[in-house]
Order: sequence, then C-alpha cells, then structure tokens
Amino acid sequence: MLTARAVCLAILVAWPTVPAAAETTARSPQRDVITALVSPSQTAFTKALSDRLVRRYDLPPLSITTTPAAPAIKAFCGGIGAKYPDVIGIPRPMNSHEYNGCVDNGVVDIVELPIGVNALVPAVRKGDPVFNLTPRAVYFALAAQIPDGNTFVPNGLNRWRDLDPRLPDLDISIVGSENGTSLNAFFKEIFMEGGCRGLRQFKAIYAAAERTELCTDIRTDRRFFPIQSPILLTFKDTMEHAPPGAVAIIPFTVYRKNATWLDLMPVLNIMPSHHTIKDGDYEAVAPVRYYVKRAHMESSLGGTGVVRGLYSVIEEIMSEDAIGPGGYLEALGLVVDDPEDRQQDRESALRLQPFRP
Repeated sequence: MLTARAVCLAILVAWPTVPAAAETTARSPQRDVITALVSPSQTAFTKALSDRLVRRYDLPPLSITTTPAAPAIKAFCGGIGAKYPDVIGIPRPMNSHEYNGCVDNGVVDIVELPIGVNALVPAVRKGDPVFNLTPRAVYFALAAQIPDGNTFVPNGLNRWRDLDPRLPDLDISIVGSENGTSLNAFFKEIFMEGGCRGLRQFKAIYAAAERTELCTDIRTDRRFFPIQSPILLTFKDTMEHAPPGAVAIIPFTVYRKNATWLDLMPVLNIMPSHHTIKDGDYEAVAPVRYYVKRAHMESSLGGTGVVRGLYSVIEEIMSEDAIGPGGYLEALGLVVDDPEDRQQDRESALRLQPFRP
C-alpha cells in the first residue's frame, strides 16, 4: 500500500494546483483560527485532530463548537467569509436538500472526508443485569403513548418485565443523549422508529409526520435520563445519578472511554464490538463525516484566503496515523474503513474532489 506521503506526491504531480503540506498565502488571512462545528459524537475526534495540527503543522488549536448536525450544516452553508465556519463534523452524509442550500449561498466547492463509523451501544454498570435489547423493547419502554387495541394510550409500563417476561424484573431507566442533538435524533431513528416499525396501529396513520412524532415522543415521567453535552464530560455524572440497573445507550466512543466500569449489552442478539460494527453485523451505526470549505483556502487552491491551514486539516484527518488501524482516532472509538476505501477516499480528498450528494 502507498504511504500517505507517496499518495500526496502522486496527486501533486497530477494536480499541480494543489500544494504540499504547508499553505502560504499572498495576502494575510481574514482569520487566524480555523473554526469547526462538530456533533457531540465527534468532539473527541476533533480535539485529537486539533492537538496534532498544533504539533505537526504549527497551527493554532481549532476553535471547536459542539453543535447538532442540522444547525452545523446551516451555518456552514450560510456563505463564504470569516464569519462562516470552515469545517463541520456530522454523524451522517450531507443530503441533497442541504447541499442545495449551500449552493444557493455560493458555497459550491465542498470537500467530503469520510473517515469511518461510530455506533450507539447499550451498556450497564458492571454487576447490573445484562440482557438482549431490541428496538421494539426500547420503543415500548420510552414512548409517551403506546398502542392499545386500535388506539394509543399513555405509557404505563414501569418495569422491563412488563414488556416481556424474559426481561429483568427491574424498573425501566434509560440514559441517552439530550433532545435536540444529532445523537438523540440518531437514537430515535434506530431504537424508537425501528421499534414501532411494523406495528399495525402505525400502518393506519397515513401522515408520515404524525407517525414519526407519535413514535419518537419520549415519556416525561423519569424513565429517560438525558446526558447533557458535551457527552464525554457529563456521561459519568449522569450515570451516577441514574437509578440502579439503568441502561445507557451511548456512542461506542463513550463506552471505550468508560469500559472499566461498564458492561456492553447485545442488540437483537448481536454484541457490539469493533468487529461486528465494522462488518455490518451490528446495525446501530452512523458514518463519521467531515466537510471542509474549499473557498476558505488560499487562492492557489481556488479559495479566497479566509484562513490558513485548511489543506493541512485534510491531510491530517485522512492520514493513516488518524484513520488507519491503530490510529489515534481508532483509540477513541472510531471503527476504521477497509484499506481500499481509505485509499480511495484519501486520494479524492487530497485532490479536493468536489462533494456531490
């Protein structure tokens, strides 16, 4: 396999407008610090990236703001200039509607950096009951209203055994990311919507928005315990104040940081692990994406010189040191892509291939 430096040199020959690692501008940049808006699940990755940029490229630390995906994309796509962010990190690909919003505001040259996947995994304190969790069980445990015959009634289920006699005789308590975050939206999509999918009562509701709201509205009687952002810093405190037997549904990154006092639980009889997540056997996964605004690079890269160092950000994120096996992002919980995919994505990123959804 070619090294990252060999790939970069090969690309420079083919695309002579792309410089080597150091960026120099003919005029002073409009801003000294690269700004990044990132989802809660990518904050740890981005801070590690920032540390490397300081050490290896003599750049100031990134200005990192933790923001859900939708507002991050909206700010990123707002326009070109020093008041707009340079980088966003989100747990899903940007969709065509969001991309068109970028184009409408003149943000047309966007570089996508797919670096691997993260996952949501259930875990309990060591010594608490471990059982097979299903999306259907999570839906019935947390939904504000649940089916009863041909109608819906307020959720009165209080113990896991009320849902299924094979589950523990234990109060329902679930710890998860706070409402309004991209992690919470991902949790609702996988565990709530996945749980109500196929129920005949939902098939009778024709309006998609009504189905989604009814399916994902979480009860407010102290069965769900939200983790405030930034999740890496507040998770342990939330668990300490949660009832005995509380099930935390958290990013694999967060589990890895707290593995000494947590036990994982299977979902649909599949135990989450690096292997099962990477191979697609474990399904509660989200892609990890960064997007970089080419227009903020120096003029020789087709930009307007808003800030220096953006090409170095791409180099570092796509390096084997970051996203390869044994890399520092894998140590934080990233599940890395296969070698062929990494190589292809690296080459596209280094030549600033424009993103198209």
